[in-house]
Amino acid sequence: MKPDYERAATKALEVLISEEINTTPIIPLPVFKRMKGVGVLSFTEMSNMSNIERRSFMSLLGANLDAITLHVDHPTIKYVVGYNQRLPFYMLQRGLAKELGHIVLGHDGKARSEKVRMEEAYCFAHHFLCPRPLIHAVQQSGIPFTVEVLGNMTGCYEQCLSGMRQIPGVHVPPELNRKVKEQFQDCVTEFISLQKYLSKDENSAIADFGSYMDGYEE
Repeated sequence: MKPDYERAATKALEVLISEEINTTPIIPLPVFKRMKGVGVLSFTEMSNMSNIERRSFMSLLGANLDAITLHVDHPTIKYVVGYNQRLPFYMLQRGLAKELGHIVLGHDGKARSEKVRMEEAYCFAHHFLCPRPLIHAVQQSGIPFTVEVLGNMTGCYEQCLSGMRQIPGVHVPPELNRKVKEQFQDCVTEFISLQKYLSKDENSAIADFGSYMDGYEE
């Protein structure tokens, strides 16, 4: 079974719209906290609750793990999302967005392989953190779209770009793209206006999105 990238990208935009998110960088943590049946804890909080020293706790999970979702048997909680609060911002955001994708896409480990689930979750994460309508709007502004500009706008830098380049371009309903673009219009206008006055880093490379923007239409 192949990853359903189109569904993952569509769901990402639907969450942005339903949550009425209209500023960047887009932060997943508040979304989790508004979701019913989801508990969110840092790895430090989880280790304290387990009475396990944090280093030992991390060795059990995997020292470089960014975030994890656990299915639990509880009357009111279905998922517990744990996250490594000590990671750099971009890594933490991408890890949390990936776990949000697993939940929104209904991944239960039964119908799809782990590889397929991970590819779908990362596709969701990148379309959630770096929505194509925002990228397209800035590209049209005439500002050189460097890695630095992407980072200033979304908090995602080269490490996230390398992941985006692995995701094929997909077609999602144009009305969703238009809605997201409209939703972020004030934010994008303000960002572009500010960016024109920021000093330009001549050493910053133009952002290479690979095929990420392919299939985009409004």
